[in-house]
Amino acid sequence: MQATAKVFGAIQGHWLSACLGVMLQLKVADALVDHAASSSSHDNAPAGQPAAAKGAANGRGAAADDDDSAGMSIEQIAAACGASSPTATSHLYKVLRVLAQHEMLDELPGRKFIPNAATVQLVQGEAPSLGHMASHLINPPKWDAWKVLPQAVQQGKTAFVLAHGMDVYQYGELPEQAAYGEEFMKAMSFFTRHSLAGGATSLKDAYDWAGARVILDVGGGRGELLSSAMSWAGPQAKGLLLDRQMVIDSIDIPGMFEAKGVAGAAGRLTLMSGDVRQPFPQQAQQAQVDALLMKHFLEVLAPGGSILLLQTLVPEAGDRQHNTCEDGVAPGLFAIEILAQCPGGAWRTLSEWQALFSAAGLRLAGNTSVGCNMNLMVWKAQ
Repeated sequence: MQATAKVFGAIQGHWLSACLGVMLQLKVADALVDHAASSSSHDNAPAGQPAAAKGAANGRGAAADDDDSAGMSIEQIAAACGASSPTATSHLYKVLRVLAQHEMLDELPGRKFIPNAATVQLVQGEAPSLGHMASHLINPPKWDAWKVLPQAVQQGKTAFVLAHGMDVYQYGELPEQAAYGEEFMKAMSFFTRHSLAGGATSLKDAYDWAGARVILDVGGGRGELLSSAMSWAGPQAKGLLLDRQMVIDSIDIPGMFEAKGVAGAAGRLTLMSGDVRQPFPQQAQQAQVDALLMKHFLEVLAPGGSILLLQTLVPEAGDRQHNTCEDGVAPGLFAIEILAQCPGGAWRTLSEWQALFSAAGLRLAGNTSVGCNMNLMVWKAQ
């Protein structure tokens, strides 16, 4: 029965993700947290702390004084989410009920719900959050890509391209998909900040940043990582950030760099628009792209310089002890998300990275676990 249970677990994981997608698209977490924060029963929440967060540390959420009249009724939630017909309300209740069973929120007697620690993280406000990342990973355009994964695997193509006729980056740059593009940027900003939190060793302590004079971040997003690295390196460090024009246009230098103590950031920072996959044609083999990228990295690497690879490592063959990181991230599954959605990208095992860099004449000079799911690999010329 153990093998059967594992198969059923894999099947049902798909359904749970679909239910989470309903919760995210209808902004149920936002409604629950807002309701809890405005509830008069939580007037004694500490100043500056959302009422919903009071009980989140204990996993129970915002209920106070064990009062079962607290919480938000399914009718209230349905009305807030635009699903207020009797049938829609019934459907929504069943979805939230199973999500409560899996601890995404808590259910009280009388078909009422309250937010818990997971619910609070799923709020999609102005600041990048786990809610933005979850929504981005299972939103309808990406869901469409998963539907054609079997064909993509058979044909050696990217599922998202098969589903939409363009890659995920081009899709996010369409004027009518501005919300999708913004969600993507918030998701990546959150994941960078989150991945470097926790763990026994911080990224700041894992490398001697004081000697850095120029730091180039390829695919640097809105600067979450580069701004931190420049602040650690000191006032002599200059930064270069390469990303697509859509991303470059959205970078807030004062809010991201100056706020982290990178004084005079505007004069020390160079923002470059580009695509590291270009000019590689769509039909180029992954090995060809990898070899050319490594060649280009070596061309710009200063004598004695280092290539820092910050990456979550996929477990080696036969290793089932590291399937999941401390924060729940499953590197092997994330590798399939990248395969299905992002042309030219790949999450790899350590041995695969070593083979790739070794073929380019680079050796692994250091490998340190940092944060809650990352490794910092330092590569130098042999």
